[in-house]
Amino acid sequence: METFSERAAELRRITGSREGTLHGTVTVDQRYAHYQHEHLEFAHPRGGRAQYLSGPLFESFRDYLADYARDVLHDGGQHAMQRAMEDLSGQVETEAPREFGDLRLSGHPEVRQGFRVVYDRPPRQHRLTDAELAEKSRIKYMTLPARLKGWIWWHVSGHTEPPPRRHLGGGLAP
Repeated sequence: METFSERAAELRRITGSREGTLHGTVTVDQRYAHYQHEHLEFAHPRGGRAQYLSGPLFESFRDYLADYARDVLHDGGQHAMQRAMEDLSGQVETEAPREFGDLRLSGHPEVRQGFRVVYDRPPRQHRLTDAELAEKSRIKYMTLPARLKGWIWWHVSGHTEPPPRRHLGGGLAP
């Protein structure tokens, strides 16, 4: 018959706890991700919501823990943690605001055991460059009504002179 110490050592071996804590994360790596996540007052007319990562986590954590409890004695819970992080990343795809689609495809699930990476799937959408963000902003601005663009010019941008007149060739008029 094994002693308590021997059985505890076996449990540590099975669960991998000697290697460190099992830790899962989903990162949404876009410059504006946190801003969109935290502002509950934002309207999302094309779908999605604020709290697109924490909402699904709080709604599903019981299922994630139950799955972990079923698997912890088989592989230390690593596969359950991987499934949980993939599920959470998948929920970001359905819950994140959908204006252009890049935010919802930016979920990056990762699982670590101590310092060792157990699972790491890159996001489906890369982090947008400054040029890509500027183009998104330009496209969004183009769709605004002319009167709103004028209001933005005077009130948001703080200009005191009217915008330069352009002729059909695209350059400035004399």
